[in-house]
Amino acid sequence: MAKKLSHKIFNAKILLFGEHIINRGSRGLAVPLEAFGGMFDYGRPTDRPVYLSNKSIDGLCNFIIHHPELEDQYDTNTLLEDLGKGLFFDSNIPQGYGLGSSGALVAAVYSQYNLYHNKKTSIADIKKNLAKLENYYHGKSSGLDALVCYLNQGVIIDKEEVIEVFPFETSSNPQLKVFVIDTMQARKTGPWVNTFLERCRDKKFAAVIDKSLVPANNAAIDSFRKKNYEELWQAMQIISQVQHDNLIDFIPKSYQSAWRDGLKNNQYLLKICGAGGGGFIIGMTKADVDVSMLLREYKTTELFTF
Repeated sequence: MAKKLSHKIFNAKILLFGEHIINRGSRGLAVPLEAFGGMFDYGRPTDRPVYLSNKSIDGLCNFIIHHPELEDQYDTNTLLEDLGKGLFFDSNIPQGYGLGSSGALVAAVYSQYNLYHNKKTSIADIKKNLAKLENYYHGKSSGLDALVCYLNQGVIIDKEEVIEVFPFETSSNPQLKVFVIDTMQARKTGPWVNTFLERCRDKKFAAVIDKSLVPANNAAIDSFRKKNYEELWQAMQIISQVQHDNLIDFIPKSYQSAWRDGLKNNQYLLKICGAGGGGFIIGMTKADVDVSMLLREYKTTELFTF
């Protein structure tokens, strides 16, 4: 008997630390975001958002059916029936912004249609299964985005392996705040990842990344988990400065002055979100600061305090 359609919300995720340099041996920290999310629902195919989402899921379904490692794992008959009823993923997660729009969808498909997802499965195996699904959208996926969306918990990875999963909760006495600036420019991940990897062939560039950015990133993750706010802020200063000095083209031009202002006045700090080149820019400031007043010229969204 087919399972009743779940309306569970799958939150977006943000890679708080580790963008690009995961490929250089750095750890990565990703956390879920309640500000953005999506869930399955039925809609009218005449509505364009419903139609586009429905077609996207239909493509994923066909991918599963013809995938030798996935075809026996999913109830594709029910999925096809639901698609015929107008199934779509009702989401406010922006696409091309590094917040895991495809990851949330894949997590929903895994939860709703995977035949074995309720059985005791290791985190590593869940991540692998989600990665195979998300390969449909990205060619090659680590599965991290979808895993965070599925678990709705914080995840730390090292060399692509999950080393810690933890409940992501706000502090009773928050000191810092994370926000994003919307650059209003969608971008694709692949080209920016390739640019970074190509640049790492230069020994001087690679040395800066390995000796400055990677250690600062790992220090930021450790400080975040220990709630050592002073050390975290110091690590953020290094990350922001190194990214500005060495990845300036990854920062849209109209936001470079705001980036520099933050480094000068120390009221806030900015860093690349995901691949960079557009989408969101991650910001950090003191918990009691009104970001909309601090950066009134830009479209900002406060995500969480900690």
